[in-house]
Amino acid sequence: MENNRARTGISRRTFLGAAAVAGVQVAVFGLAGCAPKASGEEASYKAGTYTGEAEGKFDKIVVEADFSEQAIEGVRVMYSAETERISAPALEQMPARIVSAQGLGVDTVTGATLTSMGIVQAVASCVEQAGGSASALKRVGATEPTGAVEQLEADVVVIGAGASGMGGAIAAAQGGKRVVVLEKNSNIGGNCLVSGGYLEYLTAPDAARPAMTPEFDRYVEDVLASETAAASDPAFIAQVRAQYDEFKASGSTKLFDSLDFYTLDFAATSGEGLPPEAYRPTANNIANLNDWMTDLGFEWATPLHAITGYTYPRWSNPTVGEGGEGYFDFFDEVLGTQDLGVNVMLACAAQELIVEDGAVAGVKALGEDGTAYTVSAPQVLIASGGFAGNSDMLKEYNTSWNYPDGPLSTTNVNGHTGDGIRMAVELGAGVEDMGNQMLFPFNSPITLSAEDIMGAFGDSPVVNKEGKRFADETTDRFTLADALMQQTDNYCFFVCDNKCSDYPSPERQEVLLRTKQLFKADTIEGLAEQMGCDPATLKATIDAFNAHAASGDDDEFGRYIYTELSSVEEPPFFASPATWAAHITLGGLTADDETHEVLDESGAPIPGLYAAGEARNTICGVSSIGDGVAAGQALAG
Repeated sequence: MENNRARTGISRRTFLGAAAVAGVQVAVFGLAGCAPKASGEEASYKAGTYTGEAEGKFDKIVVEADFSEQAIEGVRVMYSAETERISAPALEQMPARIVSAQGLGVDTVTGATLTSMGIVQAVASCVEQAGGSASALKRVGATEPTGAVEQLEADVVVIGAGASGMGGAIAAAQGGKRVVVLEKNSNIGGNCLVSGGYLEYLTAPDAARPAMTPEFDRYVEDVLASETAAASDPAFIAQVRAQYDEFKASGSTKLFDSLDFYTLDFAATSGEGLPPEAYRPTANNIANLNDWMTDLGFEWATPLHAITGYTYPRWSNPTVGEGGEGYFDFFDEVLGTQDLGVNVMLACAAQELIVEDGAVAGVKALGEDGTAYTVSAPQVLIASGGFAGNSDMLKEYNTSWNYPDGPLSTTNVNGHTGDGIRMAVELGAGVEDMGNQMLFPFNSPITLSAEDIMGAFGDSPVVNKEGKRFADETTDRFTLADALMQQTDNYCFFVCDNKCSDYPSPERQEVLLRTKQLFKADTIEGLAEQMGCDPATLKATIDAFNAHAASGDDDEFGRYIYTELSSVEEPPFFASPATWAAHITLGGLTADDETHEVLDESGAPIPGLYAAGEARNTICGVSSIGDGVAAGQALAG
């Protein structure tokens, strides 16, 4: 996580990462046109500059505030460890709101609530140090809605500025469409910003691929001999077999892959329960995305690697930025160098689809400042994500998980609550596979971020609170999450050694150690004591794991794939506490795979309405950029 130090003022370019350059118009609401409510009380302070701090999501937030005898003259955020693109609007806008209102009851920035509240609490500390009353100032500053009404026109309205939304917006604009993007949060990026940023690179050249080891040869043979393969079209399996035989005959030493093998592999090993043919549109869209991004100058991290739940190493990520932020740095660059005219309206939530003469004709939206927008367009693309952030909706459609009572934890950023799905269903749209809900098994119990876990995902050993392994770490996410739900307190630990100590960053490790989100020791027994498990048990577990990693023999869970990072032998040793959280919803709106038209319950297209990404019953995760690009290209004709 990148630290934002010594901030004397954050520019618009910083918070949108160059989105205010040529070709992009950004509407940010919450300052102009919002009149703060006043208390009528005159404040009194001891003039000076004071420092205050409060907790954010990932670490403390430190501010400096300048006071005259009658007023708060200035507020600066000096330190924050929050996710850059999510927190930047709050880091910029909250100080200005507090100074403008001379109060602490100002509205939080949409999508950055924790950062906003942290800034308010830190300034409240400064107020008390200056002799003022923070409790009184918390009653000052809330804004009145403007009541303004605006009319806009476009060729395409995109609901959502995440992976699929921005992919769709750029692709449609490249095809000559005038595009307006409505984003309920104060930043672009969606869940991509809190992901590892991993994307399949199916068209990778040999130079980017890892070696084809005996273990991966066995993996391919296992997939070809799987129950899924046996239940599939024999001609299709014969085709994959022929591709693999041709690969072996070629003498190549690099990883084998093909679009056909990808579809079979996902069907057989992902745990999603879908047949190979269900993944063919996904494979096509990702391959198209790979080439589209490469042609635009995207730099892929190499060599390709595996990730949690997906053992075969066909994944890449950006070479710049933190996690998935790198994709939006790339989008910023594309928008800044091409005259596309995409109008991105932030903190502006879509409320209702406009229907005229039986066709969707636009969207009604509400800005954070209370401005009501009517955006007319003959094509509306729903790219608002899934509903993994909506506990009620998850439970309503749940068909497999033993969810606990009460709210469910989620890895998602604010806003993934199924809004776009709901709006379409109100018009009669069909939905499919809504009970197919993916949990991510390994997240910090405090931040719910997988980026705070030290260790090699899909590789390092994972143990329960008793110090024992409970699953094959290379298996799918569904199996891992189900196994974790059966452990004490739904709790586990990633265990690794010095070989994995390069991530998170040293600065972040200091925070994790201080907040007990990471444990560190020079011996396994010492690590066990910090974890609260029996030292002898953990030592025996790790010794047995290391033996299998060295020999490559199948262990008690059937694992046989290991890498140079697997073993835990080189001190210091580390353990990261982890638990599961709702992550991705694979079901969604029924839509045509080619045209992306949303279909009603009878299977007929709803004129003017389209869907992409996690909002529809298809591709999910970072790969949904590919579905967005395909949708945008379809809309542009």
